[in-house]
Amino acid sequence: MTTKENETSSESGVHPSFPKEFNGVPVEIDYDGAGRPFPTIIVDDQRFSLGMIMDMVPGGNIVEHVQTIRNIKAREDDVLICTYPKSGTHWIWEIVSMLRKGKAEYDPRIKETAMLELISKDQIEAMESPRNLNTHFPLCMLPKDLLDTKRKIIHVMRNPKDAAVSMYHHFKSEKIGVGHVYPGTFSDFLSLFFCLEMGANGGWNKYVTDFEKFAKDNPDYPILSLYFEDMKQDPKREITKVAKFLDVPYTEELITAVAERCDFENLKKANQEIKDDYITRKIAHDGKQFMYRKGTVGDWKNWFTVAQNELFDETFETRMHGSELKFKFVL
Repeated sequence: MTTKENETSSESGVHPSFPKEFNGVPVEIDYDGAGRPFPTIIVDDQRFSLGMIMDMVPGGNIVEHVQTIRNIKAREDDVLICTYPKSGTHWIWEIVSMLRKGKAEYDPRIKETAMLELISKDQIEAMESPRNLNTHFPLCMLPKDLLDTKRKIIHVMRNPKDAAVSMYHHFKSEKIGVGHVYPGTFSDFLSLFFCLEMGANGGWNKYVTDFEKFAKDNPDYPILSLYFEDMKQDPKREITKVAKFLDVPYTEELITAVAERCDFENLKKANQEIKDDYITRKIAHDGKQFMYRKGTVGDWKNWFTVAQNELFDETFETRMHGSELKFKFVL
Protein backbone atom coordinates (compact mmCIF):
# COMPACT_ATOMS: atom_id res chain seq x y z
CA MET A 1 0.00 0.00 0.00
CA THR A 2 1.58 3.27 -1.08
CA THR A 3 1.50 6.10 1.43
CA LYS A 4 0.73 9.62 0.28
CA GLU A 5 4.24 10.90 0.85
CA ASN A 6 5.69 8.11 -1.27
CA GLU A 7 3.44 8.27 -4.32
CA THR A 8 6.14 9.79 -6.51
CA SER A 9 8.83 7.33 -5.47
CA SER A 10 6.51 4.34 -5.90
CA GLU A 11 5.36 5.37 -9.34
CA SER A 12 8.89 5.91 -10.60
CA GLY A 13 10.02 2.55 -9.22
CA VAL A 14 13.24 4.18 -8.01
CA HIS A 15 14.60 4.33 -4.48
CA PRO A 16 18.10 5.56 -3.69
CA SER A 17 18.84 2.62 -1.36
CA PHE A 18 18.33 -0.06 -4.01
CA PRO A 19 19.66 -0.81 -7.50
CA LYS A 20 17.44 -0.01 -10.48
CA GLU A 21 17.94 -3.54 -11.80
CA PHE A 22 19.42 -6.85 -10.76
CA ASN A 23 20.87 -9.18 -13.40
CA GLY A 24 19.02 -7.23 -16.07
CA VAL A 25 15.63 -7.41 -14.33
CA PRO A 26 14.11 -4.10 -13.17
CA VAL A 27 13.77 -3.67 -9.41
CA GLU A 28 10.29 -2.61 -8.32
CA ILE A 29 9.81 -0.72 -5.06
CA ASP A 30 6.68 -1.28 -3.02
CA TYR A 31 5.97 0.40 0.30
CA ASP A 32 4.57 -0.76 3.60
CA GLY A 33 2.08 1.17 5.69
CA ALA A 34 4.76 3.50 7.03
CA GLY A 35 6.29 4.21 3.64
CA ARG A 36 9.27 1.87 4.07
CA PRO A 37 10.55 0.51 0.74
CA PHE A 38 10.29 -3.19 -0.03
CA PRO A 39 12.24 -4.13 -3.20
CA THR A 40 11.01 -6.87 -5.51
CA ILE A 41 11.56 -8.07 -9.06
CA ILE A 42 8.86 -9.41 -11.37
CA VAL A 43 9.33 -12.48 -13.57
CA ASP A 44 6.41 -13.65 -15.72
CA ASP A 45 3.99 -11.61 -13.59
CA GLN A 46 5.33 -13.26 -10.43
CA ARG A 47 6.83 -11.06 -7.73
CA PHE A 48 9.94 -12.11 -5.78
CA SER A 49 11.66 -10.46 -2.84
CA LEU A 50 14.96 -8.99 -4.00
CA GLY A 51 16.62 -10.18 -0.81
CA MET A 52 15.57 -13.78 -1.42
CA ILE A 53 16.84 -13.64 -5.00
CA MET A 54 20.20 -12.17 -4.04
CA ASP A 55 20.79 -14.54 -1.13
CA MET A 56 19.19 -17.81 -2.14
CA VAL A 57 18.67 -18.40 -5.88
CA PRO A 58 21.58 -20.29 -7.48
CA GLY A 59 23.64 -17.76 -9.42
CA GLY A 60 21.30 -14.96 -8.37
CA ASN A 61 19.63 -14.93 -11.80
CA ILE A 62 15.98 -15.75 -11.24
CA VAL A 63 15.07 -15.49 -14.95
CA GLU A 64 17.59 -18.15 -15.94
CA HIS A 65 16.77 -20.29 -12.93
CA VAL A 66 13.02 -20.28 -13.62
CA GLN A 67 13.71 -21.42 -17.18
CA THR A 68 16.06 -24.12 -15.92
CA ILE A 69 13.42 -25.42 -13.52
CA ARG A 70 10.78 -25.45 -16.24
CA ASN A 71 13.03 -27.68 -18.34
CA ILE A 72 14.18 -30.27 -15.82
CA LYS A 73 13.28 -33.85 -16.66
CA ALA A 74 10.83 -35.69 -14.45
CA ARG A 75 11.40 -39.17 -13.07
CA GLU A 76 8.71 -41.78 -12.79
CA ASP A 77 8.69 -41.70 -8.98
CA ASP A 78 8.96 -37.92 -8.49
CA VAL A 79 6.57 -36.28 -6.05
CA LEU A 80 6.25 -32.49 -5.94
CA ILE A 81 5.00 -30.61 -2.88
CA CYS A 82 3.58 -27.18 -3.72
CA THR A 83 2.76 -24.58 -1.09
CA TYR A 84 2.41 -20.86 -0.79
CA PRO A 85 5.09 -19.68 1.70
CA LYS A 86 4.38 -20.26 5.40
CA SER A 87 1.75 -22.90 4.71
CA GLY A 88 3.28 -26.03 6.23
CA THR A 89 5.96 -26.96 3.69
CA HIS A 90 8.42 -28.39 6.21
CA TRP A 91 5.59 -30.32 7.85
CA ILE A 92 4.25 -32.04 4.73
CA TRP A 93 7.73 -32.67 3.32
CA GLU A 94 8.72 -34.55 6.46
CA ILE A 95 5.47 -36.54 6.38
CA VAL A 96 6.02 -37.52 2.74
CA SER A 97 9.65 -38.46 3.43
CA MET A 98 8.67 -40.74 6.31
CA LEU A 99 5.80 -42.39 4.44
CA ARG A 100 7.92 -43.12 1.37
CA LYS A 101 10.64 -44.66 3.56
CA GLY A 102 8.06 -46.59 5.55
CA LYS A 103 9.71 -45.41 8.76
CA ALA A 104 8.90 -42.61 11.18
CA GLU A 105 12.48 -41.34 11.09
CA TYR A 106 13.59 -37.77 10.46
CA ASP A 107 15.56 -37.08 7.34
CA PRO A 108 18.79 -35.43 8.55
CA ARG A 109 18.58 -33.09 5.58
CA ILE A 110 16.32 -30.06 5.58
CA LYS A 111 13.64 -29.75 2.94
CA GLU A 112 15.52 -26.84 1.32
CA THR A 113 17.98 -29.41 -0.08
CA ALA A 114 15.11 -30.49 -2.36
CA MET A 115 13.54 -27.06 -2.98
CA LEU A 116 13.40 -26.04 -6.62
CA GLU A 117 14.04 -22.35 -5.90
CA LEU A 118 17.26 -23.03 -4.02
CA ILE A 119 19.12 -25.80 -5.83
CA SER A 120 20.79 -25.98 -9.23
CA LYS A 121 19.96 -28.28 -12.12
CA ASP A 122 23.04 -30.35 -11.32
CA GLN A 123 21.92 -30.75 -7.72
CA ILE A 124 18.43 -31.78 -8.82
CA GLU A 125 19.82 -34.35 -11.24
CA ALA A 126 22.20 -35.70 -8.59
CA MET A 127 19.38 -36.41 -6.13
CA GLU A 128 18.69 -40.06 -5.45
CA SER A 129 15.27 -41.44 -6.32
CA PRO A 130 12.60 -41.23 -5.17
CA ARG A 131 12.79 -37.43 -5.16
CA ASN A 132 10.52 -35.55 -2.75
CA LEU A 133 10.74 -32.15 -4.40
CA ASN A 134 9.13 -29.04 -2.97
CA THR A 135 8.53 -25.48 -4.10
CA HIS A 136 6.77 -22.18 -3.54
CA PHE A 137 6.85 -21.51 -7.27
CA PRO A 138 3.36 -20.93 -8.72
CA LEU A 139 1.76 -23.38 -11.11
CA CYS A 140 2.99 -21.53 -14.20
CA MET A 141 6.63 -22.06 -13.19
CA LEU A 142 6.51 -25.79 -12.47
CA PRO A 143 8.61 -28.20 -14.56
CA LYS A 144 6.82 -28.78 -17.85
CA ASP A 145 7.89 -32.41 -18.11
CA LEU A 146 6.59 -33.11 -14.62
CA LEU A 147 3.17 -31.78 -15.57
CA ASP A 148 3.14 -33.43 -18.99
CA THR A 149 3.98 -36.83 -17.50
CA LYS A 150 1.46 -36.37 -14.68
CA ARG A 151 3.77 -36.78 -11.72
CA LYS A 152 2.05 -36.59 -8.35
CA ILE A 153 1.55 -33.17 -6.76
CA ILE A 154 0.58 -32.45 -3.15
CA HIS A 155 -0.75 -28.93 -2.65
CA VAL A 156 -1.14 -27.64 0.91
CA MET A 157 -3.13 -24.46 1.62
CA ARG A 158 -3.32 -22.33 4.74
CA ASN A 159 -5.72 -19.54 5.61
CA PRO A 160 -4.18 -16.21 4.55
CA LYS A 161 -4.56 -14.49 7.92
CA ASP A 162 -2.28 -16.95 9.68
CA ALA A 163 -0.01 -17.04 6.61
CA ALA A 164 0.34 -13.25 6.79
CA VAL A 165 1.27 -13.33 10.49
CA SER A 166 3.78 -16.12 9.92
CA MET A 167 5.31 -14.31 6.96
CA TYR A 168 5.66 -11.13 9.01
CA HIS A 169 7.67 -12.94 11.68
CA HIS A 170 9.72 -14.68 9.00
CA PHE A 171 10.65 -11.35 7.41
CA LYS A 172 11.37 -9.83 10.82
CA SER A 173 13.98 -12.55 11.39
CA GLU A 174 15.39 -12.71 7.88
CA LYS A 175 17.82 -10.53 6.00
CA ILE A 176 15.80 -8.98 3.19
CA GLY A 177 16.31 -6.22 0.67
CA VAL A 178 19.95 -5.22 0.57
CA GLY A 179 21.07 -6.95 3.73
CA HIS A 180 18.64 -5.52 6.27
CA VAL A 181 15.83 -6.92 8.41
CA TYR A 182 12.23 -5.83 7.92
CA PRO A 183 11.84 -3.19 10.65
CA GLY A 184 8.13 -2.38 10.53
CA THR A 185 5.21 -3.23 12.77
CA PHE A 186 2.65 -5.85 11.86
CA SER A 187 0.22 -3.12 10.83
CA ASP A 188 2.84 -1.72 8.46
CA PHE A 189 3.46 -5.18 7.03
CA LEU A 190 -0.22 -6.00 6.66
CA SER A 191 -0.58 -3.04 4.29
CA LEU A 192 2.18 -4.56 2.19
CA PHE A 193 0.52 -7.99 2.31
CA PHE A 194 -2.76 -6.47 1.13
CA CYS A 195 -0.97 -4.82 -1.76
CA LEU A 196 1.21 -7.72 -2.89
CA GLU A 197 -0.64 -10.87 -1.85
CA MET A 198 -4.33 -9.91 -1.83
CA GLY A 199 -4.19 -7.40 -4.68
CA ALA A 200 -6.06 -7.53 -7.95
CA ASN A 201 -3.21 -9.34 -9.72
CA GLY A 202 -3.00 -11.83 -6.90
CA GLY A 203 -0.30 -13.38 -4.83
CA TRP A 204 -1.75 -15.72 -2.25
CA ASN A 205 -5.22 -15.76 -3.83
CA LYS A 206 -3.92 -16.37 -7.37
CA TYR A 207 -1.60 -19.09 -6.13
CA VAL A 208 -4.35 -21.18 -4.54
CA THR A 209 -7.03 -20.53 -7.17
CA ASP A 210 -4.66 -21.42 -10.04
CA PHE A 211 -4.21 -24.84 -8.45
CA GLU A 212 -7.96 -25.10 -7.88
CA LYS A 213 -8.65 -24.37 -11.55
CA PHE A 214 -5.92 -26.76 -12.70
CA ALA A 215 -7.42 -29.60 -10.68
CA LYS A 216 -10.90 -28.91 -12.08
CA ASP A 217 -9.65 -28.64 -15.66
CA ASN A 218 -7.56 -31.81 -15.34
CA PRO A 219 -9.69 -34.26 -13.33
CA ASP A 220 -7.40 -37.17 -14.21
CA TYR A 221 -4.27 -35.42 -12.95
CA PRO A 222 -2.92 -36.92 -9.68
CA ILE A 223 -3.06 -33.92 -7.37
CA LEU A 224 -3.91 -34.04 -3.68
CA SER A 225 -5.10 -30.79 -2.11
CA LEU A 226 -4.87 -30.48 1.66
CA TYR A 227 -5.59 -27.77 4.19
CA PHE A 228 -3.12 -26.86 6.93
CA GLU A 229 -6.01 -26.51 9.35
CA ASP A 230 -7.31 -30.03 8.62
CA MET A 231 -3.82 -31.43 9.18
CA LYS A 232 -3.72 -29.65 12.52
CA GLN A 233 -7.21 -30.79 13.52
CA ASP A 234 -6.84 -34.47 12.61
CA PRO A 235 -3.26 -35.31 11.58
CA LYS A 236 -3.74 -39.08 11.41
CA ARG A 237 -6.66 -38.72 9.02
CA GLU A 238 -4.74 -36.38 6.73
CA ILE A 239 -1.54 -38.44 6.86
CA THR A 240 -3.58 -41.48 5.86
CA LYS A 241 -4.86 -39.51 2.85
CA VAL A 242 -1.26 -38.79 1.89
CA ALA A 243 -0.25 -42.45 2.25
CA LYS A 244 -3.13 -43.58 0.05
CA PHE A 245 -2.34 -40.90 -2.53
CA LEU A 246 1.32 -41.96 -2.63
CA ASP A 247 0.22 -45.58 -2.90
CA VAL A 248 2.65 -46.69 -0.21
CA PRO A 249 2.07 -49.52 2.28
CA TYR A 250 1.13 -48.30 5.73
CA THR A 251 -0.20 -49.50 9.05
CA GLU A 252 -2.09 -47.75 11.81
CA GLU A 253 1.09 -47.91 13.86
CA LEU A 254 3.09 -46.14 11.16
CA ILE A 255 0.47 -43.41 10.74
CA THR A 256 0.40 -42.83 14.51
CA ALA A 257 4.18 -42.70 14.70
CA VAL A 258 4.46 -40.28 11.76
CA ALA A 259 1.80 -38.03 13.31
CA GLU A 260 3.70 -37.97 16.60
CA ARG A 261 7.10 -37.36 15.04
CA CYS A 262 5.62 -34.63 12.84
CA ASP A 263 3.87 -32.83 15.67
CA PHE A 264 5.01 -29.20 15.49
CA GLU A 265 7.04 -29.13 18.69
CA ASN A 266 8.79 -32.39 17.76
CA LEU A 267 9.62 -31.06 14.31
CA LYS A 268 10.98 -27.87 15.85
CA LYS A 269 13.15 -29.86 18.23
CA ALA A 270 14.41 -32.11 15.43
CA ASN A 271 15.31 -29.08 13.35
CA GLN A 272 17.47 -27.80 16.21
CA GLU A 273 19.05 -31.09 17.25
CA ILE A 274 19.17 -33.34 14.19
CA LYS A 275 19.13 -31.30 11.01
CA ASP A 276 21.78 -29.12 9.44
CA ASP A 277 19.71 -25.95 9.08
CA TYR A 278 22.17 -24.05 6.91
CA ILE A 279 19.36 -21.75 5.75
CA THR A 280 19.02 -20.14 9.17
CA ARG A 281 22.76 -19.65 9.49
CA LYS A 282 22.81 -17.93 6.12
CA ILE A 283 19.84 -15.61 6.26
CA ALA A 284 18.90 -15.06 9.92
CA HIS A 285 19.99 -11.69 11.24
CA ASP A 286 20.84 -13.21 14.63
CA GLY A 287 21.55 -16.83 13.67
CA LYS A 288 18.53 -18.13 15.56
CA GLN A 289 16.10 -20.71 14.18
CA PHE A 290 13.00 -19.02 12.77
CA MET A 291 11.51 -21.52 10.32
CA TYR A 292 9.35 -22.92 13.14
CA ARG A 293 7.43 -20.42 15.26
CA LYS A 294 3.99 -21.52 16.54
CA GLY A 295 2.39 -23.67 13.86
CA THR A 296 -1.07 -22.91 15.20
CA VAL A 297 -4.45 -21.99 13.73
CA GLY A 298 -5.98 -18.66 14.71
CA ASP A 299 -2.87 -16.81 15.93
CA TRP A 300 -3.97 -13.98 13.61
CA LYS A 301 -6.49 -12.98 16.31
CA ASN A 302 -3.55 -11.84 18.44
CA TRP A 303 -2.34 -9.50 15.69
CA PHE A 304 -5.30 -8.17 13.67
CA THR A 305 -7.33 -5.22 14.90
CA VAL A 306 -11.10 -5.35 14.44
CA ALA A 307 -10.85 -2.89 11.55
CA GLN A 308 -8.03 -4.82 9.88
CA ASN A 309 -9.96 -8.05 10.19
CA GLU A 310 -13.09 -6.52 8.65
CA LEU A 311 -11.08 -5.12 5.73
CA PHE A 312 -9.30 -8.43 5.27
CA ASP A 313 -12.60 -10.33 5.21
CA GLU A 314 -14.02 -7.93 2.64
CA THR A 315 -10.92 -8.22 0.45
CA PHE A 316 -10.87 -12.00 0.83
CA GLU A 317 -14.49 -12.33 -0.30
CA THR A 318 -13.83 -10.13 -3.33
CA ARG A 319 -10.63 -11.86 -4.43
CA MET A 320 -11.95 -15.38 -3.85
CA HIS A 321 -15.33 -14.82 -5.49
CA GLY A 322 -16.27 -17.90 -7.49
CA SER A 323 -13.79 -20.16 -5.70
CA GLU A 324 -15.06 -23.29 -3.97
CA LEU A 325 -12.14 -23.46 -1.58
CA LYS A 326 -13.21 -23.44 2.06
CA PHE A 327 -10.73 -22.09 4.61
CA LYS A 328 -10.92 -22.39 8.37
CA PHE A 329 -9.66 -19.37 10.26
CA VAL A 330 -10.17 -20.88 13.70
CA LEU A 331 -10.53 -24.41 15.08
